Amino acid sequence: MFLSRLTSSDARFKTLSFHEGLNILVADRTDVSAQGDSRNSIGKTSFVKILRYVLGGDLPPDFKASELSDHKFIASLSLPAVSGDVDETVTVTRSVSPTTRVDVTGWSASEGARDLHVDAWRSMLSRHVFRIPPNVNRPTAGQIWGQLIRTYFGNPIKGHQSEADWESGVKLGFMLGLAPEILGKAGDLDRLTKQGKAIRKAVKDGAIAHLSLDESALRAQLATARRQRDRIQESMRSFTVDEQYASHQQEADGLSGSIQRLNDEALALQRRSRELDEALRDEVVASESNELTAKLARVYAEIGLVLPDVVSRRYDEVVAFHESVVRNRRSFLEQELNAVTSRLDAIDVERRALDRARSQVMQILEETVALDTFMSMQRDLAKQEANVADLERRLEDANSISTINDTVKLRTAELIASVRTEMNERDEKIDESVLLFSELGAEIYTDREASLLVSLTPKGILSVEPKISGDASTGVRSVETFMLDVVCEIAAIKARRAPRLLVHDSHLFDAIDGRQVASCLNIGARLAEEHGFQYIVTLNSDFIASVEAQSDGAFDAAPYTLETRLTDENDEGGLFGFRFD
Repeated sequence: MFLSRLTSSDARFKTLSFHEGLNILVADRTDVSAQGDSRNSIGKTSFVKILRYVLGGDLPPDFKASELSDHKFIASLSLPAVSGDVDETVTVTRSVSPTTRVDVTGWSASEGARDLHVDAWRSMLSRHVFRIPPNVNRPTAGQIWGQLIRTYFGNPIKGHQSEADWESGVKLGFMLGLAPEILGKAGDLDRLTKQGKAIRKAVKDGAIAHLSLDESALRAQLATARRQRDRIQESMRSFTVDEQYASHQQEADGLSGSIQRLNDEALALQRRSRELDEALRDEVVASESNELTAKLARVYAEIGLVLPDVVSRRYDEVVAFHESVVRNRRSFLEQELNAVTSRLDAIDVERRALDRARSQVMQILEETVALDTFMSMQRDLAKQEANVADLERRLEDANSISTINDTVKLRTAELIASVRTEMNERDEKIDESVLLFSELGAEIYTDREASLLVSLTPKGILSVEPKISGDASTGVRSVETFMLDVVCEIAAIKARRAPRLLVHDSHLFDAIDGRQVASCLNIGARLAEEHGFQYIVTLNSDFIASVEAQSDGAFDAAPYTLETRLTDENDEGGLFGFRFD
């Protein structure tokens, strides 16, 4: 892919035309501008942001000014044809508002569609420019653009500040020729690890009240809940519903009351029977002993000394009367005892009958339950079953959480083995990039050693670390960024995984010594010609003069400078042709 032209629907916009190889967009800074104008007010960085926006990026916040709301940015590109190796000239137009539509003409990959949603445009770039497999979600076209058209310079391996390490590893590994399907599994592992940590922290902090990590306690609770549920189920299976349960209950209560009254009466009669029996025994003893007759005889014997005839007659009458009284009393006691015994026998018969009737009713009550009781049991059973289900789910969740660490360890080992195998199979491509990085470092620095360290972290993440020995100053870090971007661009071009376009804003070179800048630009020009890609750089004119002076003429910007130059001499000299807030 080549960029041939960038313009706008606004006639004031400075149209930029590009050529093959190194392209330098120069911004002339005047003495007046040094008094307070921003270096960015000319439009060098804006050019980079516009290009990213046209190629599917988000609208930069500083482009949301009302003065730009009607702007359309237009880029002329050569993009690979759907079939064959011939590039096609494509025009891409994207409005500042709305941001969701992109007009693409002249590209067979667009299948005749002109007005596309930005997501469809990004998808087309992913498939046909970067050739990212359809079943892969990392890297994205935007992530690779972040490496090739930089707006973030804080870290050589990252396209933006919030890019995760595993995403950087997948992106760089993809550009170096490794399989994204394998490298991307680090993302699944990273999400699983974070999920496990978040859940465990939430449970520990009590944020998820229903979850517990105490599996033993949950198992004990579940066993108890299951036992209670089974008991209710067993009780319900042994009972039938009796709609007359209440009347049967009343009948049983009435029979119990009758039996109780008979028991009370029988108890009183038993006491009476004992009293009568004791009285009869006393009568028998007294009769057999003739104690009273003897007493009478003694009395009357004494009286007979005085009145012998009269006493003798009276004594016989008293004895006869006494014997009559004893007989009558014994007869009464015997009759009453018989009556008590007869009543006790009747009570026993009646009580036995009542007890049998009550037993029959109680059996009915034991084998049946009332409808409302049965429904209450059903509700209790439903609650208990819900409790069992909840405990089972909580135990399953606790088990899943507990096994996350084991799963992470297992998947990490599998991922490390897969990535290591992939690296071994692609070692020639990796070695080629590592060697190129070292050679470029030797060309830029004579007193430093440059190394591209490609390794595997303990988490299975591909680590690509550009390193230049010595102090890690901002300038050295910027050189590392330049070298890494160039190496990745060349590797990706060879693997047909990137467009032939690399853009660096002047911010990358601000902290680099003039001699190293000259070396970087010479390298960029040479490699762009050798490998057939465009290397576009934005620089200020005073910075170029300083580089040329410090390098003793080792670099000459004139052959690479674009015809259109930007200037801050007046409001119309910038990229947009006017100033806006």
